[in-house]
Amino acid sequence: MPSMQTLFRAIALALFCAFLGAHAVGLSQVVQVALVTVLIIFLLATSAVPEFFASLLFLAIVLSSGIATEEAALAGFQSKAVWLAFAGIILGAAIHKHKLGDVLFDRLLVRIQSYRALVWSIATAGLLLSFVVPSAMGRVVMLTPLVLAICERFGLGPDTPGRYGACLAVLAGTVFPAMTILPSNVPNVVMLGAMEATLGHGVTYARYFILNFPVLGIGSFILLPLLICRLFPGQIVPVSIEAQRPQWTGEQKRLAAVLLATLVFWATDSLHGVSAAWIGLAAAVICMTPVIGVIQPQIFNTLSFGPWFFVAGVIGLGAMVRESGIVTHVWQGLSAAIPFAELSAPLQFFALYLTTMVIAVLATLPPMPSIFTPMAPLVAQTIGWPVEATVLAQVPAFALFIFPYQAPPVIIGLALLKIPARQVLKLLATYTAAGIIVLLPLHYLWGRTIGVFP
Repeated sequence: MPSMQTLFRAIALALFCAFLGAHAVGLSQVVQVALVTVLIIFLLATSAVPEFFASLLFLAIVLSSGIATEEAALAGFQSKAVWLAFAGIILGAAIHKHKLGDVLFDRLLVRIQSYRALVWSIATAGLLLSFVVPSAMGRVVMLTPLVLAICERFGLGPDTPGRYGACLAVLAGTVFPAMTILPSNVPNVVMLGAMEATLGHGVTYARYFILNFPVLGIGSFILLPLLICRLFPGQIVPVSIEAQRPQWTGEQKRLAAVLLATLVFWATDSLHGVSAAWIGLAAAVICMTPVIGVIQPQIFNTLSFGPWFFVAGVIGLGAMVRESGIVTHVWQGLSAAIPFAELSAPLQFFALYLTTMVIAVLATLPPMPSIFTPMAPLVAQTIGWPVEATVLAQVPAFALFIFPYQAPPVIIGLALLKIPARQVLKLLATYTAAGIIVLLPLHYLWGRTIGVFP
């Protein structure tokens, strides 16, 4: 009887053959792009091949077939996200080499006596960082190598449920609750800019926070750690601290200074205007600089840059989908199939969530607000809602999504934490299902109570 991996690869081969057939007979670009998108998403969701190989396969198919422009296919290599991933690889190697996690967290770790406490502590650290570090990718890059070091101290070995759970707690704290804090994730900021362009005004920090954080923010922060402990059970070996602690080495002090400066510059990017990606790149270069650095440039010969290609390919996938116009066809189909005007207000809210969720699946989260927000006046006219309420109804799609590739910080986290995509897919699918049942109705009721939603 064939294994599941063999079955997955057979299905992937069938999808690839379907694309070759569609390309050979000259079917429309939309059909060909849809087949390639389904193929790559299937490979990433099932881990039938390594994630970086799926990205390379995407690039090979698209660039050789010409179904998308080179600019779209290679968009990932021009994205700031890939350079932040590069910085994370270098910083993670430096932290691992000099065991910085040990000296930073010795006093904290000795107080953690259970796996559940570890998961909640990591998630809480991520949430607190969301208020001071506006870049989700920056938060992920900062925490991942430290959490990997913590896992080693607690005896959570590679490829174990407990290791996956502790690592996923990073994403649970840094990404999902931050979707409800206005400057702390890209989709929030994109929506604000699209609102200003479409409506002539944006939304204040306080209004956005009051509407979204009480249910979606707090709810995701509570729900995700609970699901992690349930889906990824683990046992830790309590840490004991020796009476005689080793002194900090010179390399550890310099590395800690670089990380602290990086954190400060990330937290103040609204003041100096330098992207988190370039700050991370500068930190990585400093770490490798002879004499003052903490690792040798020759470390390039030993590092794996598979995560770098993985991130670049997935971003290119989203750019190809946007360029193809698939989203427009999907919206036309949804508006024709769903009688928005005839639904009650709660069902209209749910239909808006489904609409934005589908757009986010096809185009990924960062550009989704720039696609939906310009349509909001037409949608509002159709359903009889205020335009601002219609725009703000898309926020649940930021916080409740199924596929890892939809959010670049999640992609980077998977790559740096070495978590198979199928593991995080299991968590996201369960979380989104529970969120739709519990958080979505509560969020609508809260928005209606404070006078935002009809």
